[in-house]
Amino acid sequence: MAPEILSTLIPISFGLFFVGVGCHVINIGRKQYARSDRITDTNTTSINGLEPGTVEVEGIAHPAEDATVRKSPIEMNDALVTRVKVEKNTGGEGTNWKIIHEETISEPLIVDDGTGEIRVEFPVDGELVVEQMHTEVHSGHEPPERIQRYVETEPNVDEAPRRRYGPVGVGEHRRYTEEVIEPGENVYVLGTAREIQGSGSEQQYLVDEPTEAGDFILSDKSKDELVQQLKQIGIKRLAAGGLFVFIGTLCISWPWL
Repeated sequence: MAPEILSTLIPISFGLFFVGVGCHVINIGRKQYARSDRITDTNTTSINGLEPGTVEVEGIAHPAEDATVRKSPIEMNDALVTRVKVEKNTGGEGTNWKIIHEETISEPLIVDDGTGEIRVEFPVDGELVVEQMHTEVHSGHEPPERIQRYVETEPNVDEAPRRRYGPVGVGEHRRYTEEVIEPGENVYVLGTAREIQGSGSEQQYLVDEPTEAGDFILSDKSKDELVQQLKQIGIKRLAAGGLFVFIGTLCISWPWL
């Protein structure tokens, strides 16, 4: 009797796991797709016509007067906003990555669209959507000089353990990712604007909080490129989640097929 119960419970357990994962992935995809729709529905506003509330602006990023232009930690590029992520591979073929360190470094910036300027301060929960620069260091391999320099100067990241036994490398397989907004780049900003006290009599605005829907996006992509990217990510995750749910449903139904 026990083997029969076991043969029924095992596929059901696997099925429930796959359905749970699938629903989670579908929810992420749904949120990404919904965010792209919100961006589409938000009108880009000229800075000289801004009012408090949800705003979407595009223009050239410059450092604010009280900003310090830093060097990005890995590539050493001039940076107003930088996000660095260090991951280690926990599965085969570089498919499963676990974050071991993540940090965002930001300075106040000014966005100029030709009609006016607005100050932007990147919040902790903001989303940075820029070109990602990946550097993978495989097990047992010597990291490039820029990665060695970064690890030596970053106290929260230890050197990856590695050994070589002839042609075979042993140790952590890591991926280092850096995202940067550089001075002079064209940027897209979505967030909530509020009035601030300026040095003169004219109105000045600051964008430093998410919208009521929870969106704060700073990107080096145009609005159209951003919408297309988010839709593609959303569709891929919806499809992947649907596949997981389908497989899970088959597993749950297997004992009765």
